[in-house]
Amino acid sequence: MSTQASVSQHGQGSSERDLFVAAMGHVAAPVAVITTDGPAGRFGITVSSVTSASADPPMMMACINRRSPAFAAIIENGCFVINMLSHDHVGIAENFAGRAGAFPAFDFGCAAWKPGQAGGWLLDGALASFDCTLEQSVDVGTHGVIIGGVRHTCLRPTMTLLHFRRAFHRPEPVLHNS
Repeated sequence: MSTQASVSQHGQGSSERDLFVAAMGHVAAPVAVITTDGPAGRFGITVSSVTSASADPPMMMACINRRSPAFAAIIENGCFVINMLSHDHVGIAENFAGRAGAFPAFDFGCAAWKPGQAGGWLLDGALASFDCTLEQSVDVGTHGVIIGGVRHTCLRPTMTLLHFRRAFHRPEPVLHNS
């Protein structure tokens, strides 16, 4: 069966939204926990829609559902840290996605943290952390796109954690045959 036929069959009886969600599930995305702290409180949330926005000046952006208390706190606190997770951080990703495990959901006790310069929390052992001051927020459908000016970056070269087909994965190198 061709890929096109498979997609068409999957879409039968499905709304365009359902097909869109299914298609996006087949796009591998890095996993991050975004944290914030300040007058609105301390929050963290797992996201898979994060990317750089600019290198000069350094800026990052992420999409967060506007119904999340973390989104409102980021806006009020004016700061956030994007902690890119390593392949061994599945438990942390689950925790900040709202799934209780060894710790209650959204519990910062699930890992070691240190305060960032702008006001969020840096995950000890993260692949990379981007400590940001909120520059702009844009409403897009159900989500808000937060854009932050990076004030400090931490890097620990390791294997990233990916979200693909509703599960966590680590990338495997593709071998090139010459």
